[in-house]
Amino acid sequence: MKKIIAAVAALFCVTGILFADEMDDYLRQQDLIENNKTVTIVPKDQHQDGVKTAKVSMDYTPSTHEVHIYYDVLAVSYDQGKAMNTILECLRDFQNDNMQYESYRYLRKDSVKYYTDDRKLKWVRYHSWVEFKPRTLDDSITDYLKQNNSAN
Repeated sequence: MKKIIAAVAALFCVTGILFADEMDDYLRQQDLIENNKTVTIVPKDQHQDGVKTAKVSMDYTPSTHEVHIYYDVLAVSYDQGKAMNTILECLRDFQNDNMQYESYRYLRKDSVKYYTDDRKLKWVRYHSWVEFKPRTLDDSITDYLKQNNSAN
């Protein structure tokens, strides 16, 4: 009888240790989300379409699933169509890199602002503000099944 009680107590101890490790990981993840930190991302592929002065940067806030994406270019080289296409391609790349998002929506109309840098060069900043929609478990399962069926 003592051996059974000892085995059950050992099992409870092991279960408690495993549960504590999982809770620690969960709390660390929640701490990152609750801090509401904004991460600046510079996409690897800028999709510049031949415009050498163009730069794309993104400010990503994981807790709200929002992305502010900026397209900066010299005013002489600015073309709104190229700016829009570049931003769309970068958002598509971001969505493909972060599979937890299924789609996005614009939170505000895109804006264009002109500014001058310290060398007296005139620049244009095209800005989009989007919110990504997280995938549900059903969407993830459906995508997984589609990938497996296409592989077979």
